[in-house]
Amino acid sequence: MRNVPTSATSQSAHVRRTGLALVAALVVASLASLSAHVVRGLVFPGIATAFVSSPSAAADAPVPVAWGTQDTGLRVVCFYVANTSLPRADRPGWPRITGVGFELPGTLSGFSLLTPLDGDWELVEDVHASLPGHGEVTLDFALVAPANPTGRTPGRPHDPAGIPPGQQAARGAGTRFCVSGPFPASLNGTQPTTIEQIINGVVVGFHGIEGDHPSTDVGVWDNVLRVIPLYPN
Repeated sequence: MRNVPTSATSQSAHVRRTGLALVAALVVASLASLSAHVVRGLVFPGIATAFVSSPSAAADAPVPVAWGTQDTGLRVVCFYVANTSLPRADRPGWPRITGVGFELPGTLSGFSLLTPLDGDWELVEDVHASLPGHGEVTLDFALVAPANPTGRTPGRPHDPAGIPPGQQAARGAGTRFCVSGPFPASLNGTQPTTIEQIINGVVVGFHGIEGDHPSTDVGVWDNVLRVIPLYPN
């Protein structure tokens, strides 16, 4: 076999490096442009599905809360949660989303639900959630609809709380939540936090998946980047 001239070898190596750099740039660009999150149940991925998104764009950022000119360290985050599960033929109002929680780096507290405030949701901190096949993770906060083990709301058996199925996988669909709290200014120590980055750690709870008895599932972002736990201690 003939030896390749040194100049040709150098040129070939340069082409390979350029190609690799281009691929890396495209990957980074694609990750940076990720917009909204498809969520699938860990037990019933084809049945329990959701769509979670920031209000208007992938670059939406938490809004700082200031006291005069002083930053309080608190920020407001708004996001939408749509239940994209298909309605059941035997129970069209099910499955329902009855919980939405978030993994964040560190141990944070002091979160408050700003909207909706109609009584169908409450905010709970330091929630230990069991994710089928992955063990337990700690959610810094979760928004929980009042429900008994069957998923129905006490005192309202025919008008359950939670998010009903059959909604669109589109930004702005579903229920809008706004939460204030000590959201980090940066999740990775370098780039400013965006709401879509916060949604990377979303955990969604479903009730009424199938059958007449309690049937639940827990869903996470359907992406290879979603490791569990997202922020190991």
